[in-house]
Amino acid sequence: MIAKLEQGFGLRIHRRVKLRTVTGMQTSGGAMILKRYDGDGMRRRLEALSDALDRVLLAGVEVAPYLRTNQGVPYMADRGGLYTIQPWLQGRHLSLKSADERKAAARALAQLHAVPAGKGSKKAFYLRVPPLSEKYRHRLERAQVATFKDPDLRDMWRPFQEQARESVVQLQGMALERALDRDLRHGSLCHRDPAPHNFMWHGEGAALIDFDLAGYDVRAHDLYQLMNHSLYLNGWEPGLFSEMIEAYERVLPLDVDNRRVLQALMLYPSLVIREWYDFGKTGKRDSLRVRLAWAQIQEEKRRSQVCFL
Repeated sequence: MIAKLEQGFGLRIHRRVKLRTVTGMQTSGGAMILKRYDGDGMRRRLEALSDALDRVLLAGVEVAPYLRTNQGVPYMADRGGLYTIQPWLQGRHLSLKSADERKAAARALAQLHAVPAGKGSKKAFYLRVPPLSEKYRHRLERAQVATFKDPDLRDMWRPFQEQARESVVQLQGMALERALDRDLRHGSLCHRDPAPHNFMWHGEGAALIDFDLAGYDVRAHDLYQLMNHSLYLNGWEPGLFSEMIEAYERVLPLDVDNRRVLQALMLYPSLVIREWYDFGKTGKRDSLRVRLAWAQIQEEKRRSQVCFL
C-alpha cells in the first residue's frame, strides 16, 4: 500500500501514525494527512471538491488542497477505497473561547465564500446539497420522538417545538431561494461543518480544514453554524453574535436575503433540540434535566438577539 501511494503521488513516505479518523504521515513533501473514502460513488465528488479547493487556494485563501496523482486525479483507488493526501496545516484547533478566535473563524468563512469556486464549473453539480429546511425539519422530528421517552419534561419542550416549526416554515420561504440562487450563481463554496476542530489557529488567523461535508449552499448557514458552536461552547455573552457577523461582513457583506435566512436560523432552538436529539440516541436521563435547563436559558437569550441581526 505504501509503495502504491509513493508511486501514485510521487512522494517518499518516511513515517506514519494512525489517528482517530486519518493517518498522519511524514513525507518528502512535508507533513501530510492520508484519508480513506469508501465507495466508488465518491469519485465525482472528490474531483469536484478538488477543483473547487484549487480555485480557493489560487485566490490566496489558506486551505489544504488535495494532492493529485501522476494521472491528475485527487485520489488513488485501491481495494474498494479511495485514498486522498493533503498537506497538514500548522497550528492548533480553535477553542472559540476568545473573541479573537471567533472573529478569525468568521473571516476565514467569508474569505472562502468570496471565491467564485464553483462558477462555470461543469462538476459543481456533484457538490449540490439537500434543501436547508429538510435538515432542520429532520432534527426537529427526531427530537420530538425523543420527548415521548420522558413525559415529565414534555412541558419544557412545547414552546421550543413551536419555535423550531416557525423557523422551518421561514426557511421554506422565498428569501432562502433567492439567497441560495445568488450564492450558487456566484459559486460560493460553503464548508458546512465549521466546528472548532475544523479550524487551525496559528496566532494571526484561522484556516479551514476537513471539507468532507462542503458543498454549494446558502452562505448564511456556515455563519450560523459557527455562531451556534460558539453559543454551545461558551454560553451567551454580550456581543457574541454581533462580533462574528461584523468580522464576516468586513470581508464579504451579507445581502438582504442571506440576513433573513440567518434570522430564521437563529430562531431555531438548536441547543434544546440537540439535547433531546442526543437523549433519543443514548437514553441517558441522568443529566438531561440540568442540560435542558442550561440550553433553555441560552436559547431565550439567543432569541432576544434575533431582531438585532
